[in-house]
Amino acid sequence: MCFLSTRFLSTCIAIGALTLFSFSAMPVAAQQGWIGDTVFVPVRAGAGSGFRILHRGLRTGTAVEIIEFEEGAEWAQIRIGDIEGFVSAQYLLRTPPAAIRLEQLQRQHEQVRQQLTEARQQVTTLTAERNQLSAEARKLSGDLATQSSEVSRLEEVAADPIRLDRANRELNEELSTLRTRLDTVQAENALLRSDNTSSKWMIGALILLGGGLLGWILKSNSSRNRSSWS
Repeated sequence: MCFLSTRFLSTCIAIGALTLFSFSAMPVAAQQGWIGDTVFVPVRAGAGSGFRILHRGLRTGTAVEIIEFEEGAEWAQIRIGDIEGFVSAQYLLRTPPAAIRLEQLQRQHEQVRQQLTEARQQVTTLTAERNQLSAEARKLSGDLATQSSEVSRLEEVAADPIRLDRANRELNEELSTLRTRLDTVQAENALLRSDNTSSKWMIGALILLGGGLLGWILKSNSSRNRSSWS
């Protein structure tokens, strides 16, 4: 692909200036004028200005397909759409003219600007999402801590029956031991009471026996004394 150049512009300016000068009938101050920067290049049926025109003029910046363009040739064979013909080589460029490149750069600049705007919007959106996720993460951390405390409490509650059952078994064992000791003490007390009663009976019997023996001795001594006095 190639583009038509604006080199014809300088030629048009020169011709326009000469025309204005030749048609100036009165020596008055010349008026300023401008030649438009739009140039139309005709497409001819052959490589020469004498061939018939297939297209009245290609506008500056129009992209065409080069069929044949030899270095140093005055004419180039091109194709545009369904038309195939020749144009003057001086108007044909292999690179886009400055106006086209400027337009392309402007479009690229606009695209970059739009992309930058979209990127900023995305950054704003992502920042908001990040802040929301951070808040949710903090909330979840708090909920997790609360749930952990609740689980610990439930574990303690669940462990209470186990501890109570263990304590009950220990108390029952201690109670059984105490009952055994109580039975032993009661048996020992009963035995001691029995021994004590027997001892009292023996002591009483001994006292009675000793009293009788003492009375007999005293009575015997008294009888002996009366006999000696007689």
